[in-house]
Amino acid sequence: MTDQGRIVEIDLTAGTVQERKPDEYVLRDYLGGRGFNIHYLLKHLDRTVRPLDPENVIVFSPGALTGSKVYSSSRLHLSSISPLTGFIGSSNVGGYAGARLRQNGIFSLIVKGRAEEPVYLSVEDGEVEIKSATDIWGTETTEAREAVREKSDTNPVVGTIGPAGENGVAISCVLFDDGHAAGRTGMGAVMGSKNLKAIAVGRGPFEVGRDFENTDPIKDFLADVTTDPEYEEWSQYADTTSVKWVDDMGASSVKNYRQTQYEDVDKADGSSFKDLPKESTTCYRCPIHCSAEVKITRGEHEGEVAERPHFEPLVALGPKVGNSDALESIHLHNRCNELGLDSVDTGGLIGFAMDLFDRGILDKDGADGLELSWGNREAMEGLVEMIGQGDGWLGRTLSKGLKRAGREIGGEAEKYAYHVKGLAMTAMDPRGFKASALGYAIGSRGGDFTTIYARPEYSFTPAEAEELLGVAEAADRLSEEGKPELVRQSAIVSAVVDSLGICKVPLLSLVEDYDLSLTARLTSDVLGEEIGTSELLQAGERIITAEREFNISRGLTAGDDTLPEKFTDEKIEEGPAEGSVVELKKMLSEFYSLMGWDEKGVPREETLRRLGLEDLTEDRRTRVGEEES
Repeated sequence: MTDQGRIVEIDLTAGTVQERKPDEYVLRDYLGGRGFNIHYLLKHLDRTVRPLDPENVIVFSPGALTGSKVYSSSRLHLSSISPLTGFIGSSNVGGYAGARLRQNGIFSLIVKGRAEEPVYLSVEDGEVEIKSATDIWGTETTEAREAVREKSDTNPVVGTIGPAGENGVAISCVLFDDGHAAGRTGMGAVMGSKNLKAIAVGRGPFEVGRDFENTDPIKDFLADVTTDPEYEEWSQYADTTSVKWVDDMGASSVKNYRQTQYEDVDKADGSSFKDLPKESTTCYRCPIHCSAEVKITRGEHEGEVAERPHFEPLVALGPKVGNSDALESIHLHNRCNELGLDSVDTGGLIGFAMDLFDRGILDKDGADGLELSWGNREAMEGLVEMIGQGDGWLGRTLSKGLKRAGREIGGEAEKYAYHVKGLAMTAMDPRGFKASALGYAIGSRGGDFTTIYARPEYSFTPAEAEELLGVAEAADRLSEEGKPELVRQSAIVSAVVDSLGICKVPLLSLVEDYDLSLTARLTSDVLGEEIGTSELLQAGERIITAEREFNISRGLTAGDDTLPEKFTDEKIEEGPAEGSVVELKKMLSEFYSLMGWDEKGVPREETLRRLGLEDLTEDRRTRVGEEES
């Protein structure tokens, strides 16, 4: 196997930097990225450590193929204990940071401890240094990024937290250049708790993978991407027009999931701003160029130059909060970026607060004077600032995330806090997408789509589903049939792709390589030895099972693999998905069985042995003994 670089461990308390090579078995069993991160957390992190303790770690790992000649091999994976959920904190981000780390010879960058004063990490020419950040603490992300760049002659890629991370906001993220956010599970707050403002990565001399160019698998990958029928749409507009797509499916999350279709969807959809001047941006070696900066040429924010949001933020800050102005959604998303807030969770929190206000559970006094009517621009902008800064009673309450906010507000508020394991649910109403429903319920980081990426339920034909899964009905999004098989395959494949460092858009949205046949060829090409689909699939299963064991050690039970009662008890009342409701119990039982887990969702000992995780059985016996005593 080709040289994968070195592991760099940084202790901010001691101010030390140490290096070592990764073990060969780790490379084969866990690949890199997401896989290596869970291996490290399981092996080195005591289960009594809390998210914001200095003893917690945050791990930055590029994938095994990140920074290679493979197209779209840009991804970087961040992992820690989540301050939002208490379980695995996990975030996958594109841009150039992952490739730059690999080109500096870094397989993984691990940070523990807490600096006495604010610092940032500088990575240049293979060297890692801890540098002072006292002069940029308190700044928003653009200002911080520019200030760090001014300290270097090499124009580094910079990932930074904003005021939200510094203030310990549970939904804070890490913003990398060009609007790439490592979001969803509060990694910004973990960095903030360590007085770590940023990480700056310059160029390095390391060659990732074998020295090759334009081999058959790479050429095939590019051809498959650029000839896909959806390529031009993705290249020009990304998934911004999917706001209307999910609405047409009758499964959107309008007004905090009160409605599944929105009367003003055309105004909220990305098609409404196709005329805006734009400049496409891209990630490392990506042929799609799905990111862009746009200039707002009309309305309240005329003249603003901003990152174009993708589908999820456009829904979260649009229909979910009753906002029909897509240009306002763009503005809100970019204010989230500047503050270092996850825009999807922020939209979920605003929709939740507006729902409570509309129901009379929150009044104007409880809302710190804000008129939280649906789509109220001033109220939305005010809440974004309050959450990001942790200002006011409502801002401080919401900054803790949906789960804790629902409990603290009290009364019936919890009923309308739509989350799984503390993570806000995303754009798609689970009653309209049954595999996504199961994916929300069992996802290791909570109510999220990308960790599972169960796209085949609406993109495969029945014949394709039959071939891959043995169940044609898996391609019917409104049927529970075949969904456990589909979710198992999607979860395993997603874990592999996150561990290799390839973006899911070209590989899974366009090429749809859900059997990993192309992925195995690409992996073999880069690593210099034959790696088959069965080896990759087993690695993915190992990673999913290891994440499960980590969460169980943090207190997870089968009771956490659930959905809010609205989606299991109330049928959709009208539209294309009329009458649909999630029958979760049977799907969940089948999924556990397919994964080799018992009826409580605990991996069986024979499953752990088969996956080479037998050491965890002894850890489990020790833990159970301690709990019983």
